[in-house]
Amino acid sequence: MSGQYKVDELLEGWREGLITSTYYRTLRTDGTSHDDFWRGFGDYDAWSALTGYPGRMGNRICECIPSGASVLDIGAGTGALSLPLARRGCRVTALDPSSYHLDMLRRKATADGCTGIRYIEDVWGPSAAATAGPVDYAIAAYSMIDPDLRGFLQAMIDCTGVGIFLAYRARASDPLDCFVRGDGPRPGSHYITSLLDVMGYGYRVEFFVREFSLPLDTLLRKYHDGERTPDEILTFLDMEGRVVRTQDSVAVRCSVTDALISVATNGRTEM
Repeated sequence: MSGQYKVDELLEGWREGLITSTYYRTLRTDGTSHDDFWRGFGDYDAWSALTGYPGRMGNRICECIPSGASVLDIGAGTGALSLPLARRGCRVTALDPSSYHLDMLRRKATADGCTGIRYIEDVWGPSAAATAGPVDYAIAAYSMIDPDLRGFLQAMIDCTGVGIFLAYRARASDPLDCFVRGDGPRPGSHYITSLLDVMGYGYRVEFFVREFSLPLDTLLRKYHDGERTPDEILTFLDMEGRVVRTQDSVAVRCSVTDALISVATNGRTEM
């Protein structure tokens, strides 16, 4: 298989997988802006707390980046990584396409006394890279919502002097995803590592498991645009033994494995 054919195959699988994600489908199909999507999402910080994100993976990223380093956080959101890095003395550039999220991050940073954060409202690409870089490190955690994954990664690599961190769900999907959205490719870390192989970049992968429970209503909102009714989803979860009922609530056991991919961009084999 030629290198170009391999790249085309990987990118096509990535594109097809993106189509199954609620975020991408809403942006592309409904014409919703990034900002409007997150304004309508609800309390993202509450969602992160429920799911334990970024958890040990976030701690690991912070451990690998020394105080004083310049860091670009692509898709910074409300600051799950930007804030702890700023607290460690890093010079953080928080890039996000949502002014709503950046405003939340600013308020949290002010309340926390974090003054070393620069804010850029933009989608990652060559223009944003020219504005944000160069930096020592760049991070993209679950923010690769771009069909041109190769271009996304190359822009990160070209922008950094030491290394990049990429976080995405490991290959194994939640069976519920397949039940609700049907069979087909799912965006996952294996596309990223396979593409890095083809591009000729070495990397290290670490895995971190998050176990948590979500209220049933919260989980159903995630699949509001799927192919199954709420009753069908609940029946499936019951059959999987994942439903926890109490007198006052119904919750669902969930598990996510985060893959953290580290790439040295300074010629070293590892960061």
